[in-house]
Amino acid sequence: MHIKKSGWLLQLLQNSSAFCYEETMSYYITIFDRQIPLYGICFYAGIFLAATLAMLLSQKRGLPRYEITYSAVYTMTGSLIGSKLLFILVSIKDIIRYSIPILAVIKGGFVFYGGLIGGLLGLLIYTKQFKLSIVPFLDVYATVLPLGHAIGRVGCFFGGCCYGMEYDGVGHIIYHESVGNTPLGVPLLPIQLIEAFCLLLLFLVLLILLLRGARLGIPTTCYALSYSVLRFILEFFRGDTERGRFGMLSTSQWVSLAVFLAAVSLLLLRLSRRKKKK
Repeated sequence: MHIKKSGWLLQLLQNSSAFCYEETMSYYITIFDRQIPLYGICFYAGIFLAATLAMLLSQKRGLPRYEITYSAVYTMTGSLIGSKLLFILVSIKDIIRYSIPILAVIKGGFVFYGGLIGGLLGLLIYTKQFKLSIVPFLDVYATVLPLGHAIGRVGCFFGGCCYGMEYDGVGHIIYHESVGNTPLGVPLLPIQLIEAFCLLLLFLVLLILLLRGARLGIPTTCYALSYSVLRFILEFFRGDTERGRFGMLSTSQWVSLAVFLAAVSLLLLRLSRRKKKK
């Protein structure tokens, strides 16, 4: 097994001052003469690691591992449908304008927030169907989600999607081969890697909260508040236009505002109920 065109890494190791990623990067690994996209590898690796960790952490919320396995079927189904539907919604103008074939649309991208909303609805259906409390499930999923998302963002980096704005300072990247919709020969901010790093930090914080026995709902609330703020800010540094815009803000920024306000409202409601009990 080897990685194609990895000369940039050798140069980086040989020259510690090479802080700009300007060589042709690798988008595939070759296994038995078969090229496999790194985007897909990161996507499935993120799901696998997050799912495995969720089963290991399930007992921290008193959930049998089989509940995580069964609920994951509902959650992943809802997530895939939601992420694809939101992708179509934000891209509908381009789909119509360029008469993009349906098969190409199906094979096209996904939108994270669509997946988050769809996954939440799938989990809600599962817990309602079997008359279970959704909060313990949310705490476990909210803890592992940033890990899977971080790995997925690394995949976006190799897949040429969700790229950053033009930026020629320290740490910029330049794509020299056609990949996704990324502009070629233009210095860009590696926003995918920046978000991946922030998500890993968020994952560590949530993991500590869960392992230390945080109150029910705290990991979920912490995730919703933290990620909505993080995503809202990072959207200003994105360079891709495919994610859609409404007014001065992108689709994801509007969703981030809604998620943040919902999390704050639930937190205030919880605090109010606690005061009444006292």
